[in-house]
Amino acid sequence: MMRQIMRQIDAGLSQMVERDTMLAAIADSQPRHLAIWLENGVVRKLAISDSGGNGPGAGETDVWFMGGDVAVVQDVANTYAFDSDRIVLWTDESFEPQTEMAKEFVMARQAELLERIRNWAKVFGVELP
Repeated sequence: MMRQIMRQIDAGLSQMVERDTMLAAIADSQPRHLAIWLENGVVRKLAISDSGGNGPGAGETDVWFMGGDVAVVQDVANTYAFDSDRIVLWTDESFEPQTEMAKEFVMARQAELLERIRNWAKVFGVELP
């Protein structure tokens, strides 16, 4: 299901409004390139790329949205399926489910991801629920 959502949205990106920007490096983070795709004013995808280095945090995070809500988040090592702002499936880079995660750890990760995504969307003036 996650792959289907990702493919479906990615297939329509060329018909959507794309905006992008660069965020300067802050403290110990790399500069980041952010891109957002909107369909009829509703966010459909957000992509965040570190622009340099191979250290911790280097790579890309992609977020796909359904109806303005986070549906799938993919980073360098993990992919998460969301429903109603809750992680319902956590997989590794091969889409193998991670089932040994403590509930508290999943809840903390979910809160961290949603906060980062909201902050990235705000850069474009997009308020997420």
